[in-house]
Amino acid sequence: MSIIFISSNIVSTVFLTILFLGSVFGTKVKNKSTLLFSGCLLAAAIGATGDAIGYMTFEGAAVGMVIIFANMISYVMTPVMFILFSMYFFSVIGTKSSVPRWATYPVIAIGAIDIILVVIGAAKQKLLYIENGEVMDGGWTDYPSMLLFMGILYLYYVLFSYRKALRADQFLAFGGFLLFPIVDSWITLFNPVVDFTYPLVTLSFVVIYVIIQEHAIAEESMRQIVFEEDSFTDPGTGFKNRRAYDEAVRARERGRANGVVYCHVNRLDEIREKDGPQAVDKRVVEFDGILKDSFPGADICRIFENTFVAFLYKISEAAMEKKVGAFGESMEQNDGMASFGYVYSEDELLFDMVREAQLRA
Repeated sequence: MSIIFISSNIVSTVFLTILFLGSVFGTKVKNKSTLLFSGCLLAAAIGATGDAIGYMTFEGAAVGMVIIFANMISYVMTPVMFILFSMYFFSVIGTKSSVPRWATYPVIAIGAIDIILVVIGAAKQKLLYIENGEVMDGGWTDYPSMLLFMGILYLYYVLFSYRKALRADQFLAFGGFLLFPIVDSWITLFNPVVDFTYPLVTLSFVVIYVIIQEHAIAEESMRQIVFEEDSFTDPGTGFKNRRAYDEAVRARERGRANGVVYCHVNRLDEIREKDGPQAVDKRVVEFDGILKDSFPGADICRIFENTFVAFLYKISEAAMEKKVGAFGESMEQNDGMASFGYVYSEDELLFDMVREAQLRA
């Protein structure tokens, strides 16, 4: 029978390690929920490894103490995992509903007491001891499980209290995870030798990873994309803003762009005094359209109210001259709407090209 428990725990460790690596390195999103979930997986993997070692047979007191220590680690990782999972559980709820800070205190207290009991019990041989070359359960074996059972009942109370803040699949996934220790205790009740705690934990974490964590990562990634687009975009024109411009020139890469066009929209102050700010906005919108049409595919940044910079990539000098000529004609046809300067280079720093184009404007 022990070979079955050893094998199931080894398989669980492999699955948990894969999930852990996927959670840590498989995404750029490193929010609180992801870090806590990764901690849960790591604690479960360590616990499953210790549990597998604990079922191995041994000869000699030294080897016996190693197995006792492995068992103790397995016991300790259960409350550690319970605390981390509870924090993860609260963090997921917290994305949709406000959870008071004190709500985590019972979880931390129960987990801390459980860890203390395990350590003291192992040190005084009340939890585990060696007899006739075998590791035996002591009188305190059931106490850690009883404490965690109280903690699980508390989490079920929280789960039902905040059920409206969770999607149906999230509610079922969390409810299933909290159910595994109860199922495990029923199995042990009918057959005390059977213990599939960590395989059941692994199965529950797989369900949570697929149903909750991947969905949360996708949502967070989308939020980051939208945030990055907003933070680098001028809301008035849709052009890249001063922050995007600063990021581009700060890179100081040679040959990053072949051409730079630096533009000043003329007489905006005069237009503002005569016709008001709406007329200024209209003038800028008109210039936007001409600039986009003249340099399609260029990165255009609005760095001040009246100042625009266009970065041209993979363009020949002849093609740039042609585009700049057409742009100049458009400016003349629109009563000298903007003054501009431009630079073409295949190896200059982008910063130097912008500065030179500015001097020519």
